[in-house]
Amino acid sequence: MSLRKGLVRFVVVAAPFVFFSVATQTRAQSQDENANATAPLFKTVSIKPTQSDIHANHLVQLAPDELTATNASPQAILEHAYDVHDDQIVGAPSWLNSKQYDIEAKADTPVAGVDEERLLESRLLSQYFKLSAHRETRLIPVYELVIAGDGPKLRESDSHHDDSALREIQVGSGRIMGREVPIATLARILSDQLGRPVLDSTKLSSHYDVILQWPTAPESSEPTILTAIQEQLGLKLVPQLMPKEFLVIDHVEMPSAE
Repeated sequence: MSLRKGLVRFVVVAAPFVFFSVATQTRAQSQDENANATAPLFKTVSIKPTQSDIHANHLVQLAPDELTATNASPQAILEHAYDVHDDQIVGAPSWLNSKQYDIEAKADTPVAGVDEERLLESRLLSQYFKLSAHRETRLIPVYELVIAGDGPKLRESDSHHDDSALREIQVGSGRIMGREVPIATLARILSDQLGRPVLDSTKLSSHYDVILQWPTAPESSEPTILTAIQEQLGLKLVPQLMPKEFLVIDHVEMPSAE
C-alpha cells in the first residue's frame, strides 16, 4: 500500500494468525534505532485523539517535509513504516489498532522516496509513541496444496474471464461453490476456512468450476474438509512449516497530547 505523495485510505482488517513460538532467526538492530540516526528531525508535531466520526475515512498524507494523518491508527502508520501486514505484528496492545489520532508533523528537511518516508514515520513512532521493535523469523504451520495420487478431479471451465469481478464464488458453512475459479483463489479461500496459509503447489493454470462440500460437525470439521478436498477435487493438503518474518513490539506507549 503506497503512501507516497497523496491521500491514502487505510483499511485495516484484523485477522487471527497462528504461529509457533520458536524463533529461528533474529535481527538485533531495530528499525527505530536506524530511523533516529538518519531520518530528518521534526520542527513541529501535533498528535491528538481524532475528532472525526468513528466511520470517517482514515487518511494519511505525506508531503516532502510533512506527515499529516486524519483518523488514523498508529498501527496503520507502523505497517507502512516497517513494510509489514497486520498478521506479521506480534505483541501489539489492542489500542495500537483501535485508537485513532489526528497528526500533523513537519520535518526540518524534505524527504525523497519511499525509504526516507518510512524512516520519517519510524522516527515519529519512536519519539512520540516510544516504540521499540525488532524482527524475528519464526516457523509457522501452513498447508501445501498438491495434486493427489489419483490426479485432479476438477472440471475445467468452458471459458474464463480475466476480470475477477465476473467470477461467481459462494462460500458458506461446509460448502465452496464457484465458477471459473483459479487454483490460487481456491487456495486463499481454503486458507480462510482453515485458519492458516495454503500454498498452491499444484501448477494448475486453468480456471475451474468448483463444488466442494463437507460436514460441519465440530468434532470432525478440519479432518473432514481435508478428506473432502482429496475425494471431491483430487487435491491434497499437506501440513508443512514455513519461515515467516514478524515484527515484535518490545515497547510502545500512548502519546501525550502535543
